Amino acid sequence: MTEETVEQKPSLTIDGVQISVDDLPEKAKPIFGRLVRVISKEINASLDLEEYRASKLHYENLIKAIYNESKETAPINGEDESVLESDEDSE
Repeated sequence: MTEETVEQKPSLTIDGVQISVDDLPEKAKPIFGRLVRVISKEINASLDLEEYRASKLHYENLIKAIYNESKETAPINGEDESVLESDEDSE
């Protein structure tokens, strides 16, 4: 049994019309190729933007966590912890 290889021709849908590269005149084929390339870049840019937004959110959350943690461990009333310890030692 042999498998048939079906070669798909590049096509696009523009304003609801399916256009195959083979249906175009020769002068339109390079423009078709550029349009396909631009669409591909647009998709990649969209995926990159999604990745950038997720990374930004991750780094913002890390900064907030570190900031909040530092606020929790900060000395009360601006006193230095080492001063408090030395005062306790002298008693």
